[in-house]
Amino acid sequence: MTKTDLAVERKAQIIKATIECISRYGYNNFSMQDVARMADVSKGIIHYYFLNKEDLMMAVLERVAGDIESLLGTVSDRTENPIDALKLLVQICFQVVKDKREYYCINMDFWTQINQKEKVRQAIAKHYNTFREAAASLIQEGMDAQVFKVDNAANAASVIIALVDGLSLQWLFDENTFDLEGIAKNCEELVIQFLTTKPGSVVAAQ
Repeated sequence: MTKTDLAVERKAQIIKATIECISRYGYNNFSMQDVARMADVSKGIIHYYFLNKEDLMMAVLERVAGDIESLLGTVSDRTENPIDALKLLVQICFQVVKDKREYYCINMDFWTQINQKEKVRQAIAKHYNTFREAAASLIQEGMDAQVFKVDNAANAASVIIALVDGLSLQWLFDENTFDLEGIAKNCEELVIQFLTTKPGSVVAAQ
């Protein structure tokens, strides 16, 4: 193993341990010693790769956001049908909440820091922008194909993200609030109805 490979592996090991610590103790309630113990390395090793706790936390945020964005990036490769693509996007979002709960909870912990830490605010804003652009790109394809009737792809993407985030947060606060799979299906239907209904039209009651 080369020195570069070792550095990459060590950083990944430390970031993974930090994610575990945040999941267990919360953003503000763990120490570098906790990370060192979880990663089975010395604190000196951590400081060799990361200048301080803030530097480490930013690396964690990038890792978490990057993993989620990688999943979302697979949508366009899996289907060319605009409606199926948006349904798949919604499915992946809720699957992340269910299967990678610790990632979503870490994001929630980071949200509490946006008024105190400008770097965190900028990083989360960048993450949302990437998510919004990915969704808007799929929506625009549907608009170009005259399948989706919305006027603005970016605005529509923001609405969809808000819907997914709001439902996800309710479920994370109390898993008994509703069945996540059922609500995800409802969300898919709402999103498609929203995108395929001409602005200003009144949707008839079913």
